[in-house]
Amino acid sequence: MSASSARDIDGGHYESVLPYLRYPPLIDPSERSEIRLVDFASEDASRHDKQFTDSERFECHISTKAKPHARIVSICSRSSITPLQITERALRWLMKLYEIDADFFDIVVSFGDKPRNSDAGLGEMKVKQRADGSYDMQYLLTHADEYKIHGSTKWTIRQIGVFHRYNPSGDGNIWIFLHAKPSSKLQLQLEARLSEYTSALWQDWFSLHSLVLSSYLVNWRWCIRGLGDQLENSANIALTRDLSKSEGIDQNVLLELLKPQHLGDVILPLSSWMGVAQATVSKMQEINTLLYSKNVSTEDNYDRVTGDLASYKVNLEGHLRSVRVLERKAQGISDLLAVALSQRNQAVIIDINQSMLKLTDEGFDDNATVKVVTLVTLIYLPASFVSTILGMNLFDFGNGKLSISRQFWIFIVLAVPLTLLTLAMWYFVTQRQLRNRQKMKSKRKEEELMV
Repeated sequence: MSASSARDIDGGHYESVLPYLRYPPLIDPSERSEIRLVDFASEDASRHDKQFTDSERFECHISTKAKPHARIVSICSRSSITPLQITERALRWLMKLYEIDADFFDIVVSFGDKPRNSDAGLGEMKVKQRADGSYDMQYLLTHADEYKIHGSTKWTIRQIGVFHRYNPSGDGNIWIFLHAKPSSKLQLQLEARLSEYTSALWQDWFSLHSLVLSSYLVNWRWCIRGLGDQLENSANIALTRDLSKSEGIDQNVLLELLKPQHLGDVILPLSSWMGVAQATVSKMQEINTLLYSKNVSTEDNYDRVTGDLASYKVNLEGHLRSVRVLERKAQGISDLLAVALSQRNQAVIIDINQSMLKLTDEGFDDNATVKVVTLVTLIYLPASFVSTILGMNLFDFGNGKLSISRQFWIFIVLAVPLTLLTLAMWYFVTQRQLRNRQKMKSKRKEEELMV
């Protein structure tokens, strides 16, 4: 088998989608691989486990060894945002060897990055019947996965890719699992199941599918509950704190109030991911009915699988209803906080306006006095003084000497009382304005105290 024949398996589909990916889904040949292989030579034979840290050695092994009766291939990523630890060439060899359709790359390219909201509707199970009577099944299951940080349980979103070829004759079965992290929950349970129920794995097509569903679907309930607790915390802050007052509101509280909007974004794709899982369960129900109708599955096995799938479907429907409740609640809390923060902003604006008014009132007195004195000095007094002195004929310039007229006392008698009267009127008016402003200040303070 040549490298070119392996490269042509998907007709260039894989290379065509690489430019649209943020990160590569598969590692370079120079990087360490993480591939686990479990082979069964026959139904009754013991299993042979091998682990490969080099993709080239994995290629050599599957190319030179005869196909086993059944095979399980587990490929891991170091984390949710790192590539699957297998090279492109090694994966192509595996797909070429088992004649796996290029559709499998649709699942592969979902790895190497966190689950994208834009792909939330993808991954539903696909089933194809081959000419030899076997069935190829593949799906991408997005699930909630817990992790511990500082002693508390947190939740993140991961995915598991599954390919299964089921041959009712019992020969040529293969499972391929794509894990988003090493030693995943499914991987640990798979190893335990292989030790206990080896023969049942090939007799029952649903055995490992059931293991996948039971490992991850149950986590949705506790993830949803955690999101609900965070929404409750934000709602308590919104309902118990007076956000219109700046006192006692620290930065952490304000950041907490922004959380419902973020949680709304987190909750939004959950319904699509669960909808894909629900569609996958429905597809499994169809396969179960099909295999039973063809006498491939016994009645007892059919009834058991039907009951298990019905239980998973009911649970998913319940989770979907819970998500819809959280969506409405997140929106309601966001609206409530928007109103509360708007009131807080209005209160801040009112405080600023009142402070500006106080500054204006305090500066008004000085400004008014300066204006009066300036206007009287610059406009009235100089012109009036010059015109009065030069136009009263109280000075005698006829004999070439400056002499004061005997009627000068008339100017004194008129000017002094008039000046005093003008000052008195100015004092009366300014004091009256000052008293009015003080009354208005007192009235505003009383209104503030009442509020």
